Amino acid sequence: MTQRVLIALSFMVMAISIGGYVWQAKKIAVRAPTQMGDSSVAAAPTQSPSTTGIGDQADAPRLIQIDRNQSEAVVPTPIGPAQPSVPVIPIQNPLVQTTPVQTTPVNPLQSALQAPPGTPLNSTQDGVLRYKAILSFVNDIKVVAQTDGIILDILVDEGSLVAKDTTMIQIDNRLANAEKEVAVKELESAKLKAEDDSQIRFSAASYEVASSVFNRSQDLYVKGVEPRDDWEKKQLEKIKAGFQIDVSKREQMINQAAVGVNTAKLNASLVQLELRTIKAPFSGVVASMQKERYDWVKAGEEVLRLVSLDKFRVKGTVRIADSPNALEGAKARVLIPVGAGKVEQIDGIVGFVSPESQGTGARNDGTQDYTVWVEIPNRQVDGKYLFRGTMDAVVEITPNR
Repeated sequence: MTQRVLIALSFMVMAISIGGYVWQAKKIAVRAPTQMGDSSVAAAPTQSPSTTGIGDQADAPRLIQIDRNQSEAVVPTPIGPAQPSVPVIPIQNPLVQTTPVQTTPVNPLQSALQAPPGTPLNSTQDGVLRYKAILSFVNDIKVVAQTDGIILDILVDEGSLVAKDTTMIQIDNRLANAEKEVAVKELESAKLKAEDDSQIRFSAASYEVASSVFNRSQDLYVKGVEPRDDWEKKQLEKIKAGFQIDVSKREQMINQAAVGVNTAKLNASLVQLELRTIKAPFSGVVASMQKERYDWVKAGEEVLRLVSLDKFRVKGTVRIADSPNALEGAKARVLIPVGAGKVEQIDGIVGFVSPESQGTGARNDGTQDYTVWVEIPNRQVDGKYLFRGTMDAVVEITPNR
């Protein structure tokens, strides 16, 4: 409590001191020197006009009023009769400090890079449209597990460069391999049955024998040697042998169909193996790993993230008063700072113009905003990619005229 009272009293004393100084400064009167180079200030004598001559008035000192509120040179204002001009020494206000202003040239690219991504920038007199954006990957996917299982092996790590169709993750596939072996054996058995036509040939031979027996019985029956009952039995045997041929052919067709079924089973087992083997869908870089070896994963669960550094898409918004058709296929230039004051320039064309304008309608100046993007290839320096994702960029578009 005592410290607070002392601090309050200190502020009051300082305020009173500053107020008194300012009040006194406005009341100061300085006498001008009577001769050049005389810096002394004398007080004005109290003489009556009747006893003072003209020569005395010329030699009398003059009073100068000084305005302390001015921070520049003080201009004397005479109080007495007009006198010859006297050189005045500028008085600097000690309470005001002047600091020289330093101007730094503005870099248009640096000014553009300070804008938020996607911001349409002011177009120049040459009609070039600009917008601030960041580099985004064209191919950027989350690689997920396509079936449940335990991760048996991880063949890549974060930052690994992988080619297309390279195996990256191996999920437990022992059961799938066993199912594949069963399907292979079943397919082989079905093929053997489908290729076996012995039953058909046996049925055909049986039909020939039955036909021969029936023909002899027919002769004996006509001659009256063989009874009718025996003749009818032999006729039935011939008909049965004929039907047996059709049954044998039908069984062979079933065996052939079984080949197709077992082929499908084998393909299904191969698919199960493929689902447990995660391969790279395109050439790229492993950006992050979400799982480790021997982790259990479920179908649809993310395992890693794969991105491609081959090309980028620079998306943003431009403001234009003309038709958006002037933007389709227009020439574009992408400016990308790469550090140490270096800026890379990539030429390209506008690959997309949104079918609708952004916002509720045209502005008072008749301009509208449209979303566009330009696709650019990446560059390699000493075998390494120069551009990376989310790097700042400025796009300049020259509309078609």
